[in-house]
Amino acid sequence: MNVRAVEQLQRLSEQKRDKLSAIYQQQRQQVDNYQQQLQLLSQLKQHYTGKEQTHGATMNSAMLINSNQLTSQLTTMIDHHQHEQAIMSAECDHSAQQLQASNQQVKRFEEVKKRWLAKQQYEQARKEQKQLEELINLRHKKREI
Repeated sequence: MNVRAVEQLQRLSEQKRDKLSAIYQQQRQQVDNYQQQLQLLSQLKQHYTGKEQTHGATMNSAMLINSNQLTSQLTTMIDHHQHEQAIMSAECDHSAQQLQASNQQVKRFEEVKKRWLAKQQYEQARKEQKQLEELINLRHKKREI
């Protein structure tokens, strides 16, 4: 494997990492949005439940039915949002793990590239040193003749 191949693999890994990073950011934003919606729904339910208690005996049957339906719908929506948020959080955690693995892969390619470059530099320096030694030996042999 040469340096160009490693560089190309590194570039591909970086592109994959960048895509995973974008996906992770999008999922993180969705989780945050769902968390905010969940908080707002909970606040709405608490607010409405609090009003229901202040009306007490003044509520007629229609208001009581509407109140029960609203409470039921809010509870259903909150449960649904909690479930969806749990799923999105799990997907986001999975994406974070993939992103971490991709970052590690990019770092490994960087290390391989550094080792290959160091090896090439060492081999080049060794080659130059050998050529220099041969040149010196040739000059020394010419003087002896």
